Amino acid sequence: MIAIEDFTFGSGEEPGGGKPSTDSKTKRQKKEEGRRRALEISMRRLHVSDILNDDSNTNVRSKSEKRSNRKSVRHGARNQHRHKHFARWILERFPHVVGDCSRLSVNAKTPTCESDASDNVEFTQMHILDVAGGKGELSARLSLCHSLHVVMIDPRRADIASVYMNSVVPKLPKKWQGSVKERLQQSPTFVQDELDSRFRQLVKPFSSPSLFGLPVNCYQDQDLDAAVKNASLLLGLHADGATEAIVDAALLYRKPFVVVPCCVFPNLFHQRYINVAVDEDTQDTGMRHGGKDASEVSKNTPDQDTAPQQKRVPVRSHEQFCQYLLAKHPRFVMEVLPFDGRNVAIWWDGK
Repeated sequence: MIAIEDFTFGSGEEPGGGKPSTDSKTKRQKKEEGRRRALEISMRRLHVSDILNDDSNTNVRSKSEKRSNRKSVRHGARNQHRHKHFARWILERFPHVVGDCSRLSVNAKTPTCESDASDNVEFTQMHILDVAGGKGELSARLSLCHSLHVVMIDPRRADIASVYMNSVVPKLPKKWQGSVKERLQQSPTFVQDELDSRFRQLVKPFSSPSLFGLPVNCYQDQDLDAAVKNASLLLGLHADGATEAIVDAALLYRKPFVVVPCCVFPNLFHQRYINVAVDEDTQDTGMRHGGKDASEVSKNTPDQDTAPQQKRVPVRSHEQFCQYLLAKHPRFVMEVLPFDGRNVAIWWDGK
């Protein structure tokens, strides 16, 4: 074992030979202390590793031990593969998108992915509408891995080619990675060429038509109207504030959709309410109603034994938000998706 004290971390003099100032000495002392701590931590990890390797009763270390020795540990749900699982689920649940979005319409005018929303180009190609797509990994998988036409709406411009090469390709099977490398050697612009033919982004926020306060049956924005009207499927994976807008647009245009709610934003969307049974709600919200219990709330109510008392409460939790969206149409379906984290999907086939 090497003693920590045997290591020296530089002299205490300035390069010029003079005495160091107080500030420079303090900085040097902090650097030396940091180096000593880093060396001590690394030696402790090495000692723990030796103990684990010498344990003859353990042939394979558990996954938790492996994660504890990694440089960076992922906290929370392990859902880094959610885009892959979600894309597969979409193709299984909505098989019509393969026929609608993989072929080019006869009269389609398809702009390139560099086109801005201000170009005012009529988009008539059937596509999947990815609302609040963020960095664009889901759009990259659908357009480049599954060869589908995709339109993504997000107020921040996404670099889909970079996301595909850095986030999608490393997760693909080895033979597919080799195929991508071969095509890049043949044509360095292969990824961008594929995106130009099948992907477009509208760089703008997505909101519900009802927010304009007018009895309209479509979006006033021509780009949004064309994007929703010619969509074969609307989807929102953790679309945050745009989740309810996707559902409202799908109902307005009679389009199939799927949303996976994440954040609720109860202070921003304070007009959302659901009806819950009094007994069900008393545990969570009883003290917020003046300290009344279930018997006090339901007092003087006719037919107490036959009909459960309902209470209108604001939507504040993720579960309440899912119930709120589910109640918008009797044919809406709730389903749990095959990945961790926020994985409850609300979907509709448009019929």
